[in-house]
Amino acid sequence: MDLNQLKSFVAVAHQGNLTQAAENLHLSQPAVSAQIKAIERHLDVQLFERNAQGMSLTAAGSALLPEAEALLRHMHRLDHFASRLAGSHTDVLEVGIIHPLSSKKTAQLAQCLRDELPDVHLKFRFGLSGDLINAVRKKELHAGFFLGSNPYRSVQAVPLEQVEYVLLCHHDEAETVRAGLPKSLNRCNWIDMSAASGSSKHIQQLWRQLKVSPPSRIQCDRPSAMIDMAAQGLGVAFVPRRAAVKAIGSGLPVAVVEEVAAAIELNFVYPAEYEENPLVSALAEVVARVWPAAV
Repeated sequence: MDLNQLKSFVAVAHQGNLTQAAENLHLSQPAVSAQIKAIERHLDVQLFERNAQGMSLTAAGSALLPEAEALLRHMHRLDHFASRLAGSHTDVLEVGIIHPLSSKKTAQLAQCLRDELPDVHLKFRFGLSGDLINAVRKKELHAGFFLGSNPYRSVQAVPLEQVEYVLLCHHDEAETVRAGLPKSLNRCNWIDMSAASGSSKHIQQLWRQLKVSPPSRIQCDRPSAMIDMAAQGLGVAFVPRRAAVKAIGSGLPVAVVEEVAAAIELNFVYPAEYEENPLVSALAEVVARVWPAAV
């Protein structure tokens, strides 16, 4: 039984689907299937049951999974240690950043990492929550930030804070919107974000709770541009409160509709296999300092 076979076993266990596991491993489906069968032959036990939903662990598979996960975590730590033996190796730490994360927090995070890891090259990638957590899941990033509940067993999530989102509109439209809530929202043009954004799922849940369906006229994944569009009277947008307050303070003709708001959890996420990775461990400690009152 080799390491690649264990990686395939863990990937299929996490995904519950052979095709998705193969995609994450950058292997063909037959190759992953062959590796699973090889482990089962070696152990003389069935690890998965096939069903309509995909593949689920047997009792033996469930018993093996934590041991396999622990071994992979240790291998990542050993790989990192071995890479440093040459002496000339430069560590790179790649972190996914989302727009709801304030620039002040991002700068504070970078400064603390520079103090803690002076020889590490830092790379910050800005993106949408859904895209970044997928990159973390595929280990294309060491870690990142994500809005909402973590959907993946292969990803560890640490809750940090609640980000409050509010409805923003042109200030001339605010009283009209407030007067007929929630039905007045059905007459508002909606400046929406794509499904990959962390707020999109929660906004749809809010609409269902309010029993409304505002028409989506514009889709934009940049909060600052959404605010400018609202200031032009192009529609209403759901944005972080701190961004809305900043816009009002800068003199933009926008107003917050306080009656329509929601809190969304901000999480620090990283691959479960990286639990013992020294760089990720150091990053997690820095994140805990930057967010001392983590939820």
